[in-house]
Amino acid sequence: MAQYIARRLLMIIPTLIAISLITFVIMHATPGSPLQPSAPNANPLPPAAQQALARRFGLDKPLWQQYLVYLKNIWNLDFGISYQYRTREVKDIIYRTFPISLHLGAMAMAVAILVGIPLGVLAAVNQNGPVDYVCSLLATLGVSLPNFILALFL
Repeated sequence: MAQYIARRLLMIIPTLIAISLITFVIMHATPGSPLQPSAPNANPLPPAAQQALARRFGLDKPLWQQYLVYLKNIWNLDFGISYQYRTREVKDIIYRTFPISLHLGAMAMAVAILVGIPLGVLAAVNQNGPVDYVCSLLATLGVSLPNFILALFL
């Protein structure tokens, strides 16, 4: 069992590298440039300003060097500036909202345990009976209910 757990934990490393590589490639494959304004009627940046910004953010380097900088920044928890809230860092937004997400996750886990275990025991005791079918129906509804609807009940 310990060998299985160790093997599974070691698989985290290539999985995280693959996820980061896929994310990096998708972000670079999207159309547009971070150096151009996103508003339709905005004036484009002059070429000198584009080159200065590209140099500042490392966008003038080869793709593999950009990826290594990306990995280093992730390791240092430097996720950059938010696209939506232009003056705030992503790290600060995560620090502010993580406790809320943790609380919601804990509440969902508590509801799942407090409802799921008794229903599972009831269904096991009354196998193939009406209670089993009602419990199975409730479990199926609980799994198939969209998260945004379920969140309203938490």
